[in-house]
Amino acid sequence: MYKKNDKVELEIIDMTSEGLGLAKLEGQVFFVKDGVVGDKVLANITKVNKDIIFAKTLNVLVESKFRVKSKCSISNSCGGCQLLNIDFNKQLELKKKNVLKNITRIGKFEESEFIYDELVYMDDPCHFRNKMQIPFSKHNGEIIYGFYAGRTHHIVPFDWCMVGFIGAENILEAIKLGLKKYGISIYDEESHTGVFREVLLRCANNTNEVSITYILNDDKIENNLKLYKEFDLFVIEEATKLLNNNNKYYNDDKVNRKESRRNALLLKFATSTININTENNNVLFGNKNVIIRGGGYIEDFIGDVKYHISPESFYQINNQLTKRLYDKVVEYGQFDNSQTVLDLYCGIGTISLYVANRVKKVIGVEIVKKAIENANSNKILNQIDNTDFVNMDLSKNFTELKKLTSDTKIDAVIVDPPRKGLSDESIKFIKELFPTRLIYVSCESSTLSRDLNLLCHEGANKYKLKKVSNFDMFAHTTHIETVCLLEKNYHE
Repeated sequence: MYKKNDKVELEIIDMTSEGLGLAKLEGQVFFVKDGVVGDKVLANITKVNKDIIFAKTLNVLVESKFRVKSKCSISNSCGGCQLLNIDFNKQLELKKKNVLKNITRIGKFEESEFIYDELVYMDDPCHFRNKMQIPFSKHNGEIIYGFYAGRTHHIVPFDWCMVGFIGAENILEAIKLGLKKYGISIYDEESHTGVFREVLLRCANNTNEVSITYILNDDKIENNLKLYKEFDLFVIEEATKLLNNNNKYYNDDKVNRKESRRNALLLKFATSTININTENNNVLFGNKNVIIRGGGYIEDFIGDVKYHISPESFYQINNQLTKRLYDKVVEYGQFDNSQTVLDLYCGIGTISLYVANRVKKVIGVEIVKKAIENANSNKILNQIDNTDFVNMDLSKNFTELKKLTSDTKIDAVIVDPPRKGLSDESIKFIKELFPTRLIYVSCESSTLSRDLNLLCHEGANKYKLKKVSNFDMFAHTTHIETVCLLEKNYHE
């Protein structure tokens, strides 16, 4: 009988969807942190459950041919990139395998029933994240910033991030200097005291515009606004100096150092916002935003479509693959100017507006009111007049949407829901509407597979799963984006 803190030698035979090594010994299943398929390791048992034993690698006794040295010094402790110690081609293989496993097991499909179209990935999977959420804290009296260790609120400090946009660490260092200079206190989660909680940085893929959002625990913002504006100006000035003078280049041999410096110098500090969050919780944003510089948004392009992106807006985080993902949606949609398309979970209208010039009309639906305001602004910005955006909750009733579509033939539906997948009401509505094609974009293949089963195998008006593609939008993590094409099953 195994118990916590026992040491055990294990051979890693597979990987879990969470990036843990999988081993079996004497009829027991082990999930092993820092284990790579093909490794033989000495592991320490950290938790014993009825069906699964959790362990952590202490020593690698025999290295897998797929094990590589991580280029990040904190990857073992940071909760961000779980797969940095695995060969990149093996990462892709494991992700594809996990998606197909979920579609066959949870979705109840045979692989012969659909075409696996392609897996799209970056040639150089570095510095692709256009959004970084960074908490600040204090350690031994010093201000620190970093990423949370996996499943904790313990901050792991970092000097640079190989997946974050180039120049982000210069901005963070400038913020740290500003907090010291202006005496702005650091928020403490346990006592719920202090002011500065986190910062959200966004960098536009194609314009290099940067937005800085300071998340503060300050219910007297009006009294302190002058201080925060001075602090922000200092941050911009210091960040600009660091970007111009910093000689600490990225120690990633895949990144051209001159190019990195050139890209960093192109950053444009377009806007700064304060978000007030005085709640004692782990939610990032509070309900109040105050723009202290610029227009409160950054501007970016996907193809020929221009977007204004506010701090709270959903926007694909990958600066290299987003257009290719949207082009796949267009390819699967087989759109023409006679068609009307319904885009559910439309966010700020990124997909809606991207396909608008290819179809007769687009109707976008989204629960977040601010996102719909952004979508309508983006519609005006691009002078697109064949889109309508509707603010409604897709987890509740569809009375308004049914009225809106009652006199309109919907030829195709696009869905891009959050990780929890489609609501029961959404699935019911789609099957009642029963358009010719359904394009499902998902960041979570388990809930996607659940929904595919309901759409294709359950009840009336069934669909047929035709094609599946993957996009490695989140390199070096266990996550991957999936795009599916479903068509009416005329044989039912």
